[in-house]
Amino acid sequence: MRHSRFTGPDKVSRNLKATAVLTVPCVVFLLFLIFVQGIGEAWVGLAIVIGLWGLLYWRFQGVGRRGLPPQR
Repeated sequence: MRHSRFTGPDKVSRNLKATAVLTVPCVVFLLFLIFVQGIGEAWVGLAIVIGLWGLLYWRFQGVGRRGLPPQR
C-alpha cells in the first residue's frame, strides 16, 4: 500500500474536509440532544469530537500546503 495516497498535499486537505463534513452533523445532533431533549450524557460525545479535532490539529500543525513529509 502506498502511503502517499493519504499524505499528498491535496489528500491532506481532502481528508480534513471530509472529517469536517462528517463531524458537523454529529455536533449539531449532540447539541440538539443536550439543549432540546435535555440529555446531559451527550456531553461525552462532544468531548470525543473535541478530542478528535485536538488530535488532528496537533498532528497536522505546521503541515501547510505541501502535504506531509514522506511516510515510512
